[in-house]
Amino acid sequence: MKDHLLTTVTSTRIRLARNVAKYPFPKKLKKAQADEIISAVGSALSGLDDFTRYDMNKMSDGDAVLLQERHLISPALVRNKLFGTAFISTDTDEKKKIEKNISVMVNEEDHLREQSIIRGFELGRAYEQIAVVDEQLSNYLEFAYDEKLGYLTACPSNLGTGMRASVMMFLPALTHYKKIDELITGLKAGGMTVRGVFGEGSLAEGFVYQVSNERTLGVSEEEILEQTSEVAMHLCEMELRNREKMRDEAGVRLKDECFRAYGVLTNSALLSQKEFTEKMAKIKLGIALGYLKTNDMWEINRFIEDMRPASFTLKNCKTGASEEEIEFLRASVTHQVLPELAECVY
Repeated sequence: MKDHLLTTVTSTRIRLARNVAKYPFPKKLKKAQADEIISAVGSALSGLDDFTRYDMNKMSDGDAVLLQERHLISPALVRNKLFGTAFISTDTDEKKKIEKNISVMVNEEDHLREQSIIRGFELGRAYEQIAVVDEQLSNYLEFAYDEKLGYLTACPSNLGTGMRASVMMFLPALTHYKKIDELITGLKAGGMTVRGVFGEGSLAEGFVYQVSNERTLGVSEEEILEQTSEVAMHLCEMELRNREKMRDEAGVRLKDECFRAYGVLTNSALLSQKEFTEKMAKIKLGIALGYLKTNDMWEINRFIEDMRPASFTLKNCKTGASEEEIEFLRASVTHQVLPELAECVY
């Protein structure tokens, strides 16, 4: 099951929604009030790891989208050019394959959206990391809290713990057999939800879905972690069974699809973002089924993230590059990198 988790769970996120007492919610904030909250958050975080401040009104659209692609800020924060700010701390241990991404979004839907993102299936560790940040902030700020309702939030769905525990999952087989809609209905009845890569309203690019708790009121943080973990493990088991079914039913045709995807990615002259995403999903499926091999699934997923539009163009393309030039460069980079990460098993 451990190997299967590596090919199914991409990352884990814990997010906490908090508001500062005696201030109106962000939609009713005045500029001076918003600045006071931002300043207080910055002072509080100065006592922890190095956090970099990003003001949405001072960032280019490209830089803001880059942070969004890395899930460090939300589309809602990007749109809040007047009051939106993020404090971000990142750290990577290449040898241990551990990456820590902590961000505190200020003046999004709530005054604070604190989140910790870790690669792999690490709900407990992600919660421990963000709990340290939350405690530090609570020492400086008085959070809006009610004995019966818990943390008070702009949206009633976040009342209580204000916590969302999310697991990003690669589910090609469940998608193939059209079981996702059925799962969404069943999970919703149990207080869980399934969304696309970038949350509510987004698409499941490359068969990747975000599975998280929907209920936050009347349950503890420990109960949310336990339920989300159980659901994620159950989905992993379902995905494994359906991958085996796919392999048995399709036979060599499925292996051929994965090999052809590898061939296109390593030999094309032009490569669109859409085609790259679709073909890399086939590569990941091929690895999961043993048709291709890799020494590092962690690097495969990071490569896919690095090839997202904003991340790729900012790093590889000159200003004003045409779409054809970008597609040519995307193909060239893929030719160089993919053979180092994966190979076909004949």
